Amino acid sequence: MTFQNTVSLFCLILASNMLLASGSTDERLANQYFRDGQYEQAVVLYESVFEENPTPVVYNNYLESLFALEEFRRAQRLVEGQIDKHPGEVRYQVDLAWVHHRADNTRRARRLMEGLIENLPADRDAVVDLAMAFETRGFTDRALETYKKGRRLLGDTHPMHLRLAEIYDKKGRHRSMMQEYLDYINEYPNEMDRVRGIIQDAIAHDPGFERNDALRAELLSRTQSDPDHIIYSEMLLWLSIQQQDFNLALRQARALDRRLRQGGKPVLEVAELSAGNRNYDVAARAYRHLLDLGEESDLYLDALVGYLNVRFLSIVDEYEYDKADLLDIEEEYHEAINDLGINARTVSLVRNLANLQAFYLDNSAEAIELLHATLELPNISNRVKGECKIELADILLHTGEVWDATLLYSRVDRMFRDDPLAHEAKYKNARLTYFIGEFDWSKAQLDILKAGTSRLIANDAMRLSLRIQDNLGINGDPKPLKMFARAEQHIFMNHFDRALQTLDSIAEMFPNHQINDDVLFARAEIMRKRGRYEAADSLLALVTERYPDGLLADEALFQRAELHHYLFEHDDKAMSLYQQIMSEYPGSLHTITARNRFRQLRGDVIN
Repeated sequence: MTFQNTVSLFCLILASNMLLASGSTDERLANQYFRDGQYEQAVVLYESVFEENPTPVVYNNYLESLFALEEFRRAQRLVEGQIDKHPGEVRYQVDLAWVHHRADNTRRARRLMEGLIENLPADRDAVVDLAMAFETRGFTDRALETYKKGRRLLGDTHPMHLRLAEIYDKKGRHRSMMQEYLDYINEYPNEMDRVRGIIQDAIAHDPGFERNDALRAELLSRTQSDPDHIIYSEMLLWLSIQQQDFNLALRQARALDRRLRQGGKPVLEVAELSAGNRNYDVAARAYRHLLDLGEESDLYLDALVGYLNVRFLSIVDEYEYDKADLLDIEEEYHEAINDLGINARTVSLVRNLANLQAFYLDNSAEAIELLHATLELPNISNRVKGECKIELADILLHTGEVWDATLLYSRVDRMFRDDPLAHEAKYKNARLTYFIGEFDWSKAQLDILKAGTSRLIANDAMRLSLRIQDNLGINGDPKPLKMFARAEQHIFMNHFDRALQTLDSIAEMFPNHQINDDVLFARAEIMRKRGRYEAADSLLALVTERYPDGLLADEALFQRAELHHYLFEHDDKAMSLYQQIMSEYPGSLHTITARNRFRQLRGDVIN
């Protein structure tokens, strides 16, 4: 190639690139005019841009600009041109109806849309294309008509349940929406997990409870009219667990257990979930149901262990409790351990008894002796030993034996590696190192635990990691966090006066430090443990008032709501606080519980 030819080719490429850049610039400028509402300028540019680059974005913006200028004849010509170029694409025929609709020529628009539906072929893709074209332009009712006619044309081959459910949801017809989902599951049982996922997403974003109530009502109706259809009972059990309505969950679990003869397994699941969500009354009833099945039941031992544990938790979780009740529980634990022995299934009894003695009956020496005796028993599995070592480490930390505690946590972590038991030990060891001010090591371990562990451990790890991250080294001074960690260790050891002294010092020395929301919350915890509930409520109110965007704001609101609900019996105030959680902190872990409590207090009929 000659030099002259090379130069000519280079100039040609340069001119071509300049032309493309010009076109791209015109489109960007047209889009900017469109966003700014300068539709006359936008139309001038879109007219030329569309001839060169008729993309869907340019087409839609051009059409919308013509609508804004009420240039309906030009809009009609634009759409008719697309129909001529793309005669098989029904979306442009819908767009023609849309043009007439925007021009207030409703009769013409109606005739066009009715004609499209009337001439709909018995072809699934054609049905979906027309319905989606109607949806895109806001003709939801026409989309619904299309799917219904498609169902008639196609019969059982393509019943359109999922498509119709989406349309009903958009129209706010939630009962019909749920009917479609349930009909789909009924026809395709293997799709239950998929539909559950869709429904779970829908009811999770349901501030007015319409979808939740619609599904609940439809399931209750179907389980009553068709009690032998197990799928509906399974769905109602699933829904009640999602809604944390453990009363209904227990009823459904019992019913399923009777029909499927599962030996109490659904009831045990509800019992464990109820206990984990601190609904001890339902958990106790569920465990009692299992105990009533008799000692020959495979789940009898699990039920007895669970029942005693729930009895213990229900007492210590109360705002006020009688020491005599704790002594009664202690005696019941001793009797059960003597009867059943110590093994993998009863180790939680040993742990809870030791915890009761050390943390609530001020008898750490006997608790430590019990755990050491358990560890020395022959034929005890490594898992039983691991669980006892964790409890022993907790008690040693409680008594101030920090190094012995960290040694035990580390042993369990190494012994079980990626097991949930190791995760528990790793978290508690990270918390211990946080107590003594080793923040970098602690945060590194917590960050490992934030993913791939149980929800409870992961949430606890995330909260503590964020506290370290938010407060470590602010203005180059780690002292406030070190002081606060020491105060938290005092609280863990029940040294409340020392904790308060340290917290007061933080507030005096660092009055503007962001750690003061943690300080207020910790003071509230101490007041609550000492039975000074009005003082606790006032401190929690300061947390949300002064630090509404802080990590503890939603937790403080929830604790206040619980105080007003269960202790002060101020139902109106409790409702207001529960509602505040739902509206201001929708992502809170307490949102579902707050919603259920709110509805109970409001008197909603949800059964």
